[in-house]
Amino acid sequence: MSEAAVLVIGGGIAGIQAALDVADQGVKVYLLERTPSIGGHMAMLDKTFPTLDCSLCILTPKMVDVARHPNVELLTYCELLDIKRADKGFEVRVLKKARYVDESKCTGCGICMEKCPVRVPSEFDQGLGYRKAIYMPFPQAVPRKATIDPDHCLYLTRGKCRICEQLCPAKAIDFKQKDQEITLKVGAIIVATGFGLLGVEGLPEYGFLPSENVITHLQLERMLSSTGPTRGRIVRPSDGREPRSVVFLTCVGSRDERANPYCCRIGCSIAVKQALLLRERLGPKADICICFMDMRTYGRGLEEFYSRAREEGIRFIRGSPSDIRVLPDGSLRLTAFDQATGKLLELRADLVVLVVGITPPEGLRELASLLKIPVGPDGFLLEAHPKLRPSETPITGIFLAGACQGPKDIAETTAHASAAAMKAASMLSKGYMVGEPFVAVVDEARCRGCGRCEEVCEFKAVEVVEDGGRLVAQVNEALCRGCGSCAVRCPTGAINIRNFTGQQMLAQAAVAAR
Repeated sequence: MSEAAVLVIGGGIAGIQAALDVADQGVKVYLLERTPSIGGHMAMLDKTFPTLDCSLCILTPKMVDVARHPNVELLTYCELLDIKRADKGFEVRVLKKARYVDESKCTGCGICMEKCPVRVPSEFDQGLGYRKAIYMPFPQAVPRKATIDPDHCLYLTRGKCRICEQLCPAKAIDFKQKDQEITLKVGAIIVATGFGLLGVEGLPEYGFLPSENVITHLQLERMLSSTGPTRGRIVRPSDGREPRSVVFLTCVGSRDERANPYCCRIGCSIAVKQALLLRERLGPKADICICFMDMRTYGRGLEEFYSRAREEGIRFIRGSPSDIRVLPDGSLRLTAFDQATGKLLELRADLVVLVVGITPPEGLRELASLLKIPVGPDGFLLEAHPKLRPSETPITGIFLAGACQGPKDIAETTAHASAAAMKAASMLSKGYMVGEPFVAVVDEARCRGCGRCEEVCEFKAVEVVEDGGRLVAQVNEALCRGCGSCAVRCPTGAINIRNFTGQQMLAQAAVAAR
């Protein structure tokens, strides 16, 4: 475990791209993912806009490349426990959760999954499909190894069954496996934790509809996918019938003070893409409508993408529905004011698709607290400078990649990830971690060793030690971030920030006042 290594937190497209770029520079990479497979949200998509190329067709080769790269070590089904600053980098504690499957023996044949009697809703299929208690999240999973869900396995919960163990030809099932704690020493960290999706429970016009026929755009992606729960067929979840009319509602929770006051940036493009795919699947007779506030399909090729949708008969209504009712036959009635015509319209749909807003992923604030990096008012991680240092954080050695910094599409995400990778590799190529220029310094003649500076330092950079028979504070400059808390707390003025002493600040103020 070398300190000249990089930890990438998150195994989505941002983490995969960053890991590949760093590894290609000859640097060791640990790619940490909390689910059993890398791939992230991109693996859930059917097609990508505006080219409509197969998402997994372009993602799977990268997943395989990163798994096979000699400089990359995959740490899937793992959770981050703790991160501490070390003299030349970071010490990271990771919990490797028990799969109850020996990864060195498992061939991914799938016999155990076929025979397992337990079915539970699939997280990967957004609750529209089912998986077994022993499972792989999706057919192209990397690593292609089975995982036993301890919350639903009959043997682990009730002490009976063990069919998978009896039928596994590779003898890979191991119910004696335990969680393991791993310690890594790395010189840099790239945060690539991705994003979450807004729950609509807090929006009364959407959250309390007793209808299975109101779905999110990500659920529709799983329907569109040939490997999804419906094998690519578009159906109403309530009865399995093909819908004759579909209404998309964009900006659900986005640009809304009750939820996300910011734009999700990709929602309009998602709605146009999915509408075009539905036109292809459902045929020209299907009524497909998009209700929007503003159509923000920015970027190369996306204006033509929008024009193509209009040419193919997809209706666009500038207005958000204020009322949605569930009818006895399971269809839905929507009332919307069309700003273009000034008319109040009544729409009827067999299927309603909510293009929900993008949020910070679960646990991002806790991770930010561990890393000592700032979080913006929107809940996403803050970069060191929004224009000049967009992939760096104020903490030396920690970098940002992808949607953990804010909503991004795939192209922006991979570009951002590559930038973070090059920044990390460049820093490590110097052979040391660059320190902060402004760190705390102690005037030992004035220090009385009271320890108050040590109490307030959240970076553990100050320590009171015995020196020549007296107690005195010492500063570890590799850990100090120059925040100044110690200087404020010191009762004798013995500790200050280098080049920011009280006398220097007063002198600057005097010059400015002239």
